[in-house]
Amino acid sequence: VGQWSPFLPGPGFRGVCHSTRVGTPLLKWFAPGGWRDSKYWIRYDLATLYMIFWLRRCGAAVPWPEIVRPKDALVVARWIAEMLKVYGHCLLITGTSRALRVCLAAEEAGLDLTGAVFRGGGEPLTPAKAQAIQRAGARYISVYGMTEVGHPLGFSCGNSADVSDMHLAKDALALICHDYVVPKLGITVPAFNLTSLLDTAPKLLLNAQIDDCGTVEERACGCGFESYGYTTHLRDVRSYSKLVGEGATLIGNDMLVILEQVLPARFGGSPLDYQILEEEDERGFTILSLLIAPHVEIKDDRAVVEVVLNGLSRSSPMADAARTVWQNAGTIRIKREEPVWTASGKMSPLRVQRRAPPKQL
Repeated sequence: VGQWSPFLPGPGFRGVCHSTRVGTPLLKWFAPGGWRDSKYWIRYDLATLYMIFWLRRCGAAVPWPEIVRPKDALVVARWIAEMLKVYGHCLLITGTSRALRVCLAAEEAGLDLTGAVFRGGGEPLTPAKAQAIQRAGARYISVYGMTEVGHPLGFSCGNSADVSDMHLAKDALALICHDYVVPKLGITVPAFNLTSLLDTAPKLLLNAQIDDCGTVEERACGCGFESYGYTTHLRDVRSYSKLVGEGATLIGNDMLVILEQVLPARFGGSPLDYQILEEEDERGFTILSLLIAPHVEIKDDRAVVEVVLNGLSRSSPMADAARTVWQNAGTIRIKREEPVWTASGKMSPLRVQRRAPPKQL
């Protein structure tokens, strides 16, 4: 077992502690971000080193993080190939886009990852991502979760209807959908509302709206999870207010200030001339396209990206963590296009990725 996940304030320590607790300690910990990458590095880097030191002093087999940037995914692919030679199987805990990067790097280098399994989340598994992972010979297991729950909301079906099909963890959570009108977009979505059922949950949730929506259905799938009573399925789960990319999630409010105030003040135009569009590129990576109206005169697109990244760094620790990931992966790209307006004549600064309108069965 290995993982390619960031240390604090990222989620890497969850994988470390979980693997150690269940008796399958990590052999390798790759970190996509480096030391001192964050503006808040003194707080988080020292806390990371402090926790690793005491875990190791207490006998936990916790590896020191090895810095591997997203562009160096071949390092991880070669390690997996080596583990497959030695053990015949390998599990890597990571985000969806990082799993895709590993498989594309393996394919380009002629490495066979048959027997490898990736487990993780952070963003939806789409058909394009799934096909690239399968071409490398690997499998991907989705885990849908959020920090406040302390337990996965969903996990991949063993006999899935499509690549996004997951079982709801209904022993830990109750879920209902409630129609919600998304501000500025004017569309209505069946928003997920969660209620926690376990006394071990870190927060008591009572119909808490989590800014996600999707298809919820009861059906028989025939996989092992169904025999344990997990009969509720989730598909096409998407956020209607958060941006995701390379496993990093950002609440829209952090980006709204940049789009509506910072960029117009720096480069001209109005808030109606800038828009972030979450989409997939030709290789299946989730990217954030910054649409800028052509009439706004900007000589250097790189300067715009730099202003956005600096704005995130100053916004909050979590926004700065997203900035670090997106900067290393080149997630933000400039498009000189008019922002997209809805059929009802509204323009939202944030447009998140969507498929066909979700429904509840």
